Amino acid sequence: MRKISRRNFLAATSVLGLSAFLTACGGSSNSTSAAGSAAASTASSAAGAADPSSHEKFKIGVVEVQLNDESTNRAEWFRNYVAPHYNCEFMFSEACSDLNATMTFIENAADAGCKGIINYYAVGANTQQLVELCAEYDMVYCENGGRNSANDNVYNADYENFGGAFMADQPATGKLFKDYLEETLDTSKPHGFIIGTGMAYQGNAQQTEISSNMMAALEDLYGMKFDQETSVYYADSAPVDAPNSAGLDVYCYPGGPQTSGWLEGLNAALQTGKYDYVLMAPNVIGNIMTMVNELESAMNKDFTVIGFGTFGEALTSAMNATDIFGNQALSMSTVKFTSIVSAMGFAKVYNLLTGHREAVLDKDGHPSVNLFRMNAVTSPDQLEAMSGWDKEGAWVADYDFIDSLLAEQTPGLTNEEIQNNIYAMDYDAIKARLG
Repeated sequence: MRKISRRNFLAATSVLGLSAFLTACGGSSNSTSAAGSAAASTASSAAGAADPSSHEKFKIGVVEVQLNDESTNRAEWFRNYVAPHYNCEFMFSEACSDLNATMTFIENAADAGCKGIINYYAVGANTQQLVELCAEYDMVYCENGGRNSANDNVYNADYENFGGAFMADQPATGKLFKDYLEETLDTSKPHGFIIGTGMAYQGNAQQTEISSNMMAALEDLYGMKFDQETSVYYADSAPVDAPNSAGLDVYCYPGGPQTSGWLEGLNAALQTGKYDYVLMAPNVIGNIMTMVNELESAMNKDFTVIGFGTFGEALTSAMNATDIFGNQALSMSTVKFTSIVSAMGFAKVYNLLTGHREAVLDKDGHPSVNLFRMNAVTSPDQLEAMSGWDKEGAWVADYDFIDSLLAEQTPGLTNEEIQNNIYAMDYDAIKARLG
């Protein structure tokens, strides 16, 4: 398969400038967005940046792995906020749970005139195939994932259409889970643990890190060791017991809602009565809480749930619910701001499409992996204080932030500066801006 040249894909995208309407995007913005646009345009002009509306129109395909609050928020941000300001159009997939579905969407996106793909269903073993598929169709590509042994060769190759990846700062994310367990778990009482390892067995870096840290926390808290290296358990594609020197019931349960029979299997495991802690690496809060609450009532057993979530109805409902024992139904969730993650993918594609490949390369000249940091939410009050953020009228990733990631808007921008700008958007900075 051939590699795409920047000259070729830029020439190809120029035809999109003839299109006058956003066929896959909402196409409208409210007064708040318009005001933000004006402010950002003023700032950009002062810095010598181009007016994004003067560029040819780029159509970009977005691959989603789940249709949930996060994907809904992302679509709203892309359609209503980004599209009109940056003269873009977006096309969204249905839930893509495997490589074939992803490839089919990419092919359909190419037929629809897309010149870039942002993939939120990333598996390292698939990276090369997807990069080359996009190259065949003169499309640029980036993914929500990381660099690992399964795709390291792709990062070392010279695919000019590959913008690298973006992901959570995984050690920092995993540590949030480990810290919470070490601060709250009462080891004087008997406990059993189900660890939802998600797609760690497929090399998902985030879910690997979370699973690893949860198992490390158990080892530290109980002063014990698992019979084998913890990677043996969380990297298994099948549910597996994790025997240990403390005799704890620990059950590593892979997969997610997109996996056939996953919820039923989790239900069956909980009904054994062995486990009272439900520790979830993937974003499944919206999928499991009703079941967990029903089992608590049916079994008269108190379950403690911690997991990974995103701002929206599912997280708010779970965090504000009280179980039959009078406890908070969801004890802790890590959260991310969807617009920041979305902006990272958009920036990589936009930088490539506007001829700024240098902005997506690391100091060694390879496609970069940019990182964002998450926060832990442990109470309804904390969640309420943050719930007004990252929605229409109060997007965390506003035009000023997006411009700080785009070389076309910030002339001379390097990837190192992009990473610094992402890290600078921390909790305190967001609170100062949005209140």
